[in-house]
Amino acid sequence: MTELAVVTGANSGIGLATALSLAHAGYRVFAGARRVEGLEAIAQAASDAGLSDTAGQAGIVAVMIDVTDDASVSQAFEQILAEGAVAVLVSNAGITGAGSIEETPVDDYQAMFDTNVLGVIRCTQQVLPGMRQAQAGSIVNISSSSAVLSPPLMGPYASTKRAVESLSESLQSEVAPFGINVILVQAGTILTPIWGKSEPPAEDTAYPQARSFLLEVLTHNLMTSGVPPEAVAETILSAVQSERPALRHLVGDATVLAGMRERHSDDELMGVFSLTGEEFRVRYSELSGINYWG
Repeated sequence: MTELAVVTGANSGIGLATALSLAHAGYRVFAGARRVEGLEAIAQAASDAGLSDTAGQAGIVAVMIDVTDDASVSQAFEQILAEGAVAVLVSNAGITGAGSIEETPVDDYQAMFDTNVLGVIRCTQQVLPGMRQAQAGSIVNISSSSAVLSPPLMGPYASTKRAVESLSESLQSEVAPFGINVILVQAGTILTPIWGKSEPPAEDTAYPQARSFLLEVLTHNLMTSGVPPEAVAETILSAVQSERPALRHLVGDATVLAGMRERHSDDELMGVFSLTGEEFRVRYSELSGINYWG
């Protein structure tokens, strides 16, 4: 019997690459998007890959899912679960944004938490009863290098990913007796459209040094260490096919921040931001092992 997978935010980037990867591996993938044009993009990509929907067989089925809307989620999963229990859920739908804690409107926080955190919860709650009954399943949550070490002006976004990490830890401890695996993918700089959908920090910010740093690092990473979304899709497929996958999986330059966490104390990692100019650049390069200004 063909196993079922669900991927949210699947109209582009990591979500689309993951839907294609899972379908190629033999899953019947319900690929979610919240707009008609997103569904059209999924259908076209599936057709181009020879993975168009064939009833009951491996392939890709485009399905409308707005993870911020209870009714949309319920309606989508009613359709999906009519075919059986979900074997793999990939909660990829997400939005980002850059801004200081002080200057980011509360509405922006609420929008990010509604999509990045509550969206994960809404979809997870839909698949868990079937997974528990089947005594099997994989729940994949897309985290970020920002949850490893949160950079300045990324607090609103990073806080949603830290929340997802805490939820995932608790969830794994809860569902382990049922044979369900929880997988966190800590993605670094991925060459996806999500960056084009987010405005850079305002030029008139009260935190110009933080803005300069963030833009320098992001530009450097996009040009030198960014990886395609297929790298994340490969990590996900490998994890869900593993009998005992690790909880956390670093992808791309997320390893840089993870290394900094391992090698240096909080005092060192936070203290560097009290420096300015060349002194800051030299010290941060020492801590990271990378010269972002070279």
